[in-house]
Amino acid sequence: MFWKSKHVDERIKNQQNKIYKEIFFFVIVICLISILIKFITEGVSSENVFTERLIILFSAVYYCGRAAYLGIFTDEVEIHDSTSKFKLSTKFIIFGVAIGMIIAIIMGINSAFNYAESTPQAIYFFFLVFFVSLLLYSTFIAGILLLFYGLAKKKSDRVIQRMLEDEDSGDQCEKHTLKNGSN
Repeated sequence: MFWKSKHVDERIKNQQNKIYKEIFFFVIVICLISILIKFITEGVSSENVFTERLIILFSAVYYCGRAAYLGIFTDEVEIHDSTSKFKLSTKFIIFGVAIGMIIAIIMGINSAFNYAESTPQAIYFFFLVFFVSLLLYSTFIAGILLLFYGLAKKKSDRVIQRMLEDEDSGDQCEKHTLKNGSN
């Protein structure tokens, strides 16, 4: 580039990364609180929370993509799986089902309040919409999460393999130059 690379203290860099991680966490929490407040005050509408959903979705996809392209996603998965009771892929499934359940409950309540004319009909609408939504959304969201997990893991594995091959080929070149006596 046009500027010189500066010597950076690793301790300072780690502290800065910790601060960035905290900022990211606060932004996500603020987005979730904003979604909750908008749902309570303005009703359940996708248009009201489009920006918040976009921020949450983009940040998650960006992090996963960057981790995969840098080759650290596989390492993160291995560390997580060795220290946690549940594998990361299992947690992705549970998270997808939980999100699907939340969506199903919201849609069931919405249908019961807005479309039913009596209490028994409201109960019927709630359970009908809840179970159909649960089946559709949980399956879809868990499937999408597992697809992203699999793609990120595969890409990260390829990056690591390429890095290892580059290291091995570098060693071969060094061995070859040492045998021939040339530098």
